Amino acid sequence: MKSNICKIIFIGMVLSFSSCKPGSYLEIKDGFSIVHLQGTPYERGAAYGQILKEEIHTSITRWQQEVESTFHRDFNEVIEEFFSSTSYLESIKLTDPDLLDEVFGMSESSKIDYQVLLAFQMSEELFTVLEADARSNCTSIGKVGTDSTVSILAQNMDPPPFLHGHPIVLHLMPENGDPESLVFSVPGLLGLAGMNDKGLAITCMGISMLNHAREGLPVVSVIRSILSLSRLEEAEAFIRQSSYAIPQCFGVGGPGGLRCYECSANQVSEFYPFEDSDVVLHTNYSISNRDFNQEYIELLGQYGKTIDDSYFCPRYFHAYDKIEEYRRSLDRERIETILRLPEPELESILNENTLGSLVMELGDNPGLFLATGHKEGKPFISVSF
Repeated sequence: MKSNICKIIFIGMVLSFSSCKPGSYLEIKDGFSIVHLQGTPYERGAAYGQILKEEIHTSITRWQQEVESTFHRDFNEVIEEFFSSTSYLESIKLTDPDLLDEVFGMSESSKIDYQVLLAFQMSEELFTVLEADARSNCTSIGKVGTDSTVSILAQNMDPPPFLHGHPIVLHLMPENGDPESLVFSVPGLLGLAGMNDKGLAITCMGISMLNHAREGLPVVSVIRSILSLSRLEEAEAFIRQSSYAIPQCFGVGGPGGLRCYECSANQVSEFYPFEDSDVVLHTNYSISNRDFNQEYIELLGQYGKTIDDSYFCPRYFHAYDKIEEYRRSLDRERIETILRLPEPELESILNENTLGSLVMELGDNPGLFLATGHKEGKPFISVSF
């Protein structure tokens, strides 16, 4: 049942912006914002921009400051160079044109320039292509279900600091019959990770040592495209057939199983920590994909190593050991425990860049469990369809 505050916010939005589709509203649950968006892509974008107008402006301001501080150039010049030197927009038009309609609707209602909002969707691509540090510290874990348990896909989302401050969940309700989705995000972005009501889920994390390209799909388009599908087999085919703008590890899961793909400009490969492939675990470092960029190859050479030497970060080993302690028997509570560990000391799983921990159950009644921030002991809240 909607709270009174939600009803008040919803009525105010309808009165102040007639393009908002009835059914779009803001829900506050345990202090956390869930934005319910219904209608066509344009209508959902317009409602999003109106409901969180102030918060979206704050996101864009913080991002602009980060861009100008990083590149020591005028913000608009950087945006112009980004679009003129890449063909990501063409890839989106071919694969996911609805995303462009959403951004356009958000632009009109929030009064933020369309090109700026579109570039914000690809902020990780912008920093990568224009050769700034785009590394992250995410951790992803999953366990395939059995006859008596559901499949689970989970992640600590650890983006750069300029994206922190106001994590949200977007509840997308398309009018064209596509699945409903719960998407973890921040104001102004169309998604960082999430799941749909068919029990299909996706996580993602950057792999900075692999090659990127100036064409291909940006991460947000991959996320939203996967969530428009209904079956794991469709998601597998999409991942294998797509080309990628920047290197990412995509965890994809459904009631029938889990997959972990390391994707770069020139290669798509799978990785699993154990031979039976019923557990997924990843922490930003390429393990099976050998499409290393020249900068990383040169860095390895400085330490007397080559691309044939495998490398796992401290977070990976720590999570691996915890999974072994549980004898690989992972349920939601155990995965939540691992994701909220402020260990190891050198590079902790729960760290100052953790925006939120997502645990997604992919059974007959799929649901999202979420703890925000990096404070130990933060309780998980449930978000359902």
